[in-house]
Amino acid sequence: PGTPARASSPPRRTPALTPRLVRSNDTSTTSRAMPHASSLASRARASHTRLTFSARRRHSARSHSTRFAAAVTRAAYTADQLTTLKQTTTKLRECAKRGAASSAVDLLVGLGAQGVTPDATCATACISACVNGANMELAQKVYDEIFEKGVCVPDEVAVAEIAKGYLQLDPPGWGRAMQLVNGARQKYGVEPSSVTYNVLLSTCAATNDLMRAEEIVDRMVDEDVPADGYTLKAVEKRRSIRAYVRKMLLVDKEEVWDDDE
Repeated sequence: PGTPARASSPPRRTPALTPRLVRSNDTSTTSRAMPHASSLASRARASHTRLTFSARRRHSARSHSTRFAAAVTRAAYTADQLTTLKQTTTKLRECAKRGAASSAVDLLVGLGAQGVTPDATCATACISACVNGANMELAQKVYDEIFEKGVCVPDEVAVAEIAKGYLQLDPPGWGRAMQLVNGARQKYGVEPSSVTYNVLLSTCAATNDLMRAEEIVDRMVDEDVPADGYTLKAVEKRRSIRAYVRKMLLVDKEEVWDDDE
């Protein structure tokens, strides 16, 4: 009798070459037992610290995802188109410094005439020129033509920039600014971070709007958005707002002050 045939082993599966974010195995910040707290305040502080670490990890993941999306977008351009895009973006930033809204829009239109699709960075530079030139009508038109019509997807900087423009009006256009911030989250998945909230808090400080500032800070706490080195600078003119920011957000004050230095 012949030797019985060996059962063939199943073929090895090749792992999919899908980009993925590497998640750290270090869980020391979340798995460590809470220290004994002698008061409710210290227990709340420890809990808020863990939430802050968690929020920073989430915002870091968003940042990696945004950079990956930008790299994919750049890969869609030819070398000549990418050079033209970079040169035009540089010129648009110069227009933004001068507040030359009309010149910036002409540059953006000229870019399309050359067959180059503007990206979010380029469009944001154009919006900045319109905002700095106090021409919100043009800024909104650029936002609608580029983002709302699907030429490209806005990032948080673009949303924060046009929101800042409405908040610089007299009186500040809070309704329109918050409509843009909330709309970008619902439509494009643009989650506001300290970049957006610092703009909002800066306006509260400029107008001494303590009640609205408290609402914004409470929203940051609810959404686990950590403060950064610019948060205190945004509210440095108003002691009452600054005190509330310290109380609710700056769990580790020394870390923020180190960033300022």
